[in-house]
Amino acid sequence: MNVSAAPDSASCFGHCAACDESHALPEGRARIHARGLMREFEAIQRLDYLSPPASADPDLSFETLFPGERGHMFGVLECRDESGETVILRAFSSLHAGIRHIEGWVPPILSAEVYRDIVLPGQAAIKELSRKMAPLDSSSNRYAEFFASRREISQALMEEMQSLYFFHNFRGEKRGLREVYPFPESIPGGVGECCAPKLLNHAAQEGLRPVGIAEFYWGEPTPSGGRRPGEFYPCCETRCRPILGFLLCGVESGE
Repeated sequence: MNVSAAPDSASCFGHCAACDESHALPEGRARIHARGLMREFEAIQRLDYLSPPASADPDLSFETLFPGERGHMFGVLECRDESGETVILRAFSSLHAGIRHIEGWVPPILSAEVYRDIVLPGQAAIKELSRKMAPLDSSSNRYAEFFASRREISQALMEEMQSLYFFHNFRGEKRGLREVYPFPESIPGGVGECCAPKLLNHAAQEGLRPVGIAEFYWGEPTPSGGRRPGEFYPCCETRCRPILGFLLCGVESGE
């Protein structure tokens, strides 16, 4: 796969309502580390890079994760610890099949317990209703009942999940998603599941100071042509940029 990249730029940025300032993080040397990750992908074709080949999980191979024309976004964050030593963090945006924790990658913001006890049961109920709807006439009363129930469960699950997302910044502040997102009445799904929020939130919690970030796409090109393997992309406009201002607050001075 081609590992060429676009010109260097500050791809991670946003406005922070808490301090009424905009914050940005340059790519720095993170792009170099990201290219190294791409070479690793080409060589081993899986995400559990810390496992020896004999014990690799087949569910984490690219062949399983990205069948057909699928691909995914990955991110690398270069940080400094309290001693000034370089620390490299890596993250993936939310994966299919409920895969969330892989050794060597930063954890998701929602805990495993929340995902197991709240998200999975809600998703299972939605899938079951969809299964029941499949053979029905879309104009039937039964279909309408199932449709209304599915929508109600989906909306309730979304609201509950949004109430459970909390973000940390580099001023030592912690705030909920509805406090951080500038339009709390219209928060899209998936906020907090992309690479940059995971990386920055983890760095803040671990007392690390970010100095560069890079996010790239890997897999097959998207049908629309909007994503190509080995190319770097800025933070997404609707899910990431509205919360990155808060997450980046304090990063410039390392406060």
